[in-house]
Amino acid sequence: MSKDTIIVPVVQATIQRSEYVTISDSFPKHELPILELIHGEDNVVVVDDDYFAFELPNNATQELQRLYTKYSDKYRSVVDQVFPRGARDVASELKMDLGKDTFVKQSEAVIESRLPPRPTAATSLSRPAHEDDADDDQPELTHAELREELTRLGIEHKGNAPKAELQALYDAAQAGAGTLGG
Repeated sequence: MSKDTIIVPVVQATIQRSEYVTISDSFPKHELPILELIHGEDNVVVVDDDYFAFELPNNATQELQRLYTKYSDKYRSVVDQVFPRGARDVASELKMDLGKDTFVKQSEAVIESRLPPRPTAATSLSRPAHEDDADDDQPELTHAELREELTRLGIEHKGNAPKAELQALYDAAQAGAGTLGG
């Protein structure tokens, strides 16, 4: 029986884009050859090779699709050059199962396995609010769900606003709805 997830090491690296521009960011270790082909081997320097790690689904086909999405059509040939046999090379490199193409958007691909699944915004808002259980059993909405709900309610907000700011707007809207009669 295979595991559902694998741990992927993440490195911190700098990328010298030009004489004046250097980018510092973290990347999954298996993406370094892609970055080296795009930016030049001498321009990619690993600063911390044990920066942290995260969980991914144990599905090489899905990971290959994530790479294609991340690097877009512009660099698809580079991804294919690093992994010429496609998902088989990804599976070999990361010790993953080959898997099926069950790709979900990149933000949903990382698994938070220690947290219980969050209810959707629609189910959390369909429950009638009572004064005596105001914050006791209310599930916390995700950043994306907060943006969606604020848009649905017609409340203006910045697209790149932090979650705390969106939560404050949402809470104010919920409080205002209760005091204005609906």
